[in-house]
Amino acid sequence: MIMTTFTEALDFRGKTVHPVTAYAMSGLGTTERDYAVSCPGATIAEGLAVRGEKVKDADTEVEAWIQGIGLPAR
Repeated sequence: MIMTTFTEALDFRGKTVHPVTAYAMSGLGTTERDYAVSCPGATIAEGLAVRGEKVKDADTEVEAWIQGIGLPAR
C-alpha cells in the first residue's frame, strides 16, 4: 500500500487518523488495520471508502462523512 510508505515516514503518535480510500471490491478492507500498524500511537477513527467508479460523484457522501466525524464543512 503506497500510503504505508508515507505514514511510516511520519510520527502520528497522539494524532487521529481517518482512513480514506477508493476501492473496486473490498471497501476499507484492511486499510484500518494497515494504518494501525504503520501509525503506532495514533487513534484510527472512522474511515471512508468510495467505490472507484463513483469517486467523481461522491461529493454528498464525502460531505456527510465529514459532518459525521465532526469536522467542519467547507
